[in-house]
Amino acid sequence: MAQEKLAESIFDSVVKRYDRFLRSVTFGLIDKWQKILVKNTPAGKFPVDVGTGTGEVVKKIKQEYADSLPIGVDVSLNMLKRAKEKNADSSSFFLKASAYKLPFKNNHISSIYASLVFRHLNGEEFIKEISRVLTKGGYVGILDISKPSKLLFNAMFFIANKIFRPLGERIFSKEEYDYFMESVINSKNPGELKDLFNRFGYKDIFIKSYFLGLVVIAVFRKE
Repeated sequence: MAQEKLAESIFDSVVKRYDRFLRSVTFGLIDKWQKILVKNTPAGKFPVDVGTGTGEVVKKIKQEYADSLPIGVDVSLNMLKRAKEKNADSSSFFLKASAYKLPFKNNHISSIYASLVFRHLNGEEFIKEISRVLTKGGYVGILDISKPSKLLFNAMFFIANKIFRPLGERIFSKEEYDYFMESVINSKNPGELKDLFNRFGYKDIFIKSYFLGLVVIAVFRKE
């Protein structure tokens, strides 16, 4: 997909700056949120982190579930190289692949993680693909930006687009920062996530908002 090609180009170019930027815009809370995501999403033997980026979620999976063999997947080769460096001392694997065409057999993967990725994707197409590879009873955990009340969301968007933009454009290009802002518009609130996954036969087992409702963590089980 064209959007994936754009994402590949962007994330290849920002790998050295990505972690610093992410910590800045989340006021250092991203680490805590990812730990909550991992703790509430049972890993099983073969967990897959889609859009793994620099491999932070993979690292946390190994810390929480020592017997698991996590696999990080991303379209960005540079991100994968950085992820491998971060996880060099653990039994984890990293593959370059599309979120819409995961390189796994049907009903083979025990869990899927998606940290700050889902809003960049076509939700329905992504769910169809993870439904193919997940075992029955497998889990999918989502951590992403959410839409709280319209007033608060507009305030958040203003802060990100006006106040943080000068910082963002020092780290990224204008085109790259616009890509992230567009993804914010495409984000879903907890109710929208629940309805979407329920339609595809998933049961919600954990949904909670954080940061005044601007962040959501949701975990679903394939029935």
